[in-house]
Amino acid sequence: MGEDAFDFIVIGSGAAGLVGAITASRQGLRPLVIEKAGRWGGTTATSGGVLWVPGNDVMAQQGESDSAENARTYVRALIGEDASERQVAKAEAFLESAPQMARMLAEEGMRWIRSPDHPDYYPGVPGHGVGRTLESASLNGRRLGSRFETMRLAELDLPAIHSGQFGTLTRTWTSPGLFLEGARTAIEHKVRTLLGQKPLGNGRALAASLMQIAMQRGIPVRLSTRLVDLVVENGSVVGVIVERDGKRERIDAPAGVLLAAGGFARNASLRKTLQGRDETWSNAIPEDEGDAFLAATQIGAASELTDDCWWMPSIQVSEEQNGLALGLRALPGSIIVNAQGRRYLNEARSYMTTGKAMYENGAARERHWLTMDGRFLKRYIFAELSQKAIRETMMANGFLKRADTIADLAGECGLDPQVLEETVARFNGFARTGRDLDFHRGETDYDRYWADPNHKPNASLGEIRKPPFWAAVIRPGDLGTNGGLMTDASGRVLDQNQQPVAGLYAAGNGSGSPFRNAYPGAGATIAAAATFGFLSAQFAANRQNNRPV
Repeated sequence: MGEDAFDFIVIGSGAAGLVGAITASRQGLRPLVIEKAGRWGGTTATSGGVLWVPGNDVMAQQGESDSAENARTYVRALIGEDASERQVAKAEAFLESAPQMARMLAEEGMRWIRSPDHPDYYPGVPGHGVGRTLESASLNGRRLGSRFETMRLAELDLPAIHSGQFGTLTRTWTSPGLFLEGARTAIEHKVRTLLGQKPLGNGRALAASLMQIAMQRGIPVRLSTRLVDLVVENGSVVGVIVERDGKRERIDAPAGVLLAAGGFARNASLRKTLQGRDETWSNAIPEDEGDAFLAATQIGAASELTDDCWWMPSIQVSEEQNGLALGLRALPGSIIVNAQGRRYLNEARSYMTTGKAMYENGAARERHWLTMDGRFLKRYIFAELSQKAIRETMMANGFLKRADTIADLAGECGLDPQVLEETVARFNGFARTGRDLDFHRGETDYDRYWADPNHKPNASLGEIRKPPFWAAVIRPGDLGTNGGLMTDASGRVLDQNQQPVAGLYAAGNGSGSPFRNAYPGAGATIAAAATFGFLSAQFAANRQNNRPV
């Protein structure tokens, strides 16, 4: 095989694509990664960078057990009794292979760490657990040499924190101990920067760690190269047509093509056609436009679960910018109200559950408001709301309101003052007693994970009583789509008759989730993407080398 010849083409450079390429290389194939954007890393680089891996090796090394049967009970309950045989097989393949995928990456040099307190997202479902989430240890981006300069978000100057620090850093002002932790984090970042390092954490650490492995294996990556078509010969996908700088090129792929280019979150036409949605507030990267999905469906590939997404309640900063509403929904001193000024949900539940509930309750058609008091904004730290300049931008855009009384705040938001006053008064009563009689906020491990453990009597319930009062527009945003091409338990793309399209594989947000419409725990999206990238490449290598599949 010549220097510029490849046998396995990977479309996309996020976790699904890089894990697929690494696996293919380990299996003796020569992969090439094609990336549409001018920067590699995909949505993975912009994410929290965690992976939900039940039964992972780090748990065992730390002396904790995670029953495979418990994980199976949990996932089977989430996908539902109406799941097809194929869907059950995909879920089973994930549960069996996710730990193997993580182990393979560790063998290649990935340094996994684990936050033992991450609770699964459905605490009432049998088999749920705690501590099933892995993430990459922090990494010095300079170790990638010149390749680092083309990583997505390489320019950000942020401390290399791990996911377990999100909540504690939010509460920095609430105790001397947390203040010292925040100060140590800031000082460590400054020292590492002065030493010439580029400290990376979260999604950037994961993407960089995967790229470091890919570089060690000599896997080439072509940026600013767009997938145009799939090449089909004798019923099998054998290559791709790509475009760069206006020039098109055919690249052969005798072992197959892995589509790992994300979903169609930024394609307004597809979202209207497949989801019936005119307005969306996506946090996916701009290039997430469905190119791979369209190329595959044009050759007869079937699709599944395209009407749903990975929901993420989002604070609207401007028409173009959103901010993730994570901990602020669970911390004491805030509530979400609808366009009539009434609460309608437990605000502290998982982002998937909350975002879907917001959408089902009309938050895409009308403005819903995250309502807070002055103490809330002074006590806790948030990426957007804690910055005066961003607050001023939001107020100028009409997405943030401020008033000295609840009644005046209602007027600013176009709500009925009496209704909002009654809603706040009722909630304040719950906060004083520590029991939310309407929606049971703060009663589960997950509700309390993002809350304030030093706040009594309920870590998630706090009165809204200290002026000035604030209300921010909150939208049913998303992290991307969680449905796409129909695949089987090996990651093979299926046609309209649910038969494999030879040589074509898919992983990540561009394929149907193994969890159907559920989001089992922190990092389920990336874990599924990486696992099916792993499975797809294994199958392709076995098929290419005439090994049993």
